[in-house]
Amino acid sequence: MAMTAIPCSLEFRIEGSIDGYGDRCQFHLWLIAEGNSPESAKMLYDNIVLCHNPGMSRPPRRASRVFTISFPEELAKQVLAVADEESRNISELFREAFRSYHIERSHRKLERIRAEAAARAPVKYTEDDVEALVDEIRAENYARRKKTA
Repeated sequence: MAMTAIPCSLEFRIEGSIDGYGDRCQFHLWLIAEGNSPESAKMLYDNIVLCHNPGMSRPPRRASRVFTISFPEELAKQVLAVADEESRNISELFREAFRSYHIERSHRKLERIRAEAAARAPVKYTEDDVEALVDEIRAENYARRKKTA
């Protein structure tokens, strides 16, 4: 069944006034058949609310940042192959790579700190030693607070 286009035009009319909020107007959408007078117009939608506030004028803020990086051609081919193999896009691949790098870097830093601490205090404490030291420090702090109060 063939459809025939009916020549017509759409018209927006502001009816009533802008409400007290200052950022909303009420519009009506009318359909006017070609060649007919505006009085014969048929109202399609009687309440179209268009909202505008200052935030709509600004461009939307991205939830992420874009970085441009460059690779030698051979390495770029490897990147594309891995992304394809893992069914990921390149952004996902690099996000995961950075997370892994960051975790590994944190582990290396922690190991370095542990090694420095071990070099400074070669004495090996047992759990009982640690408990006794904690109790001793707490008792000293309690006595100091009691003295100043």
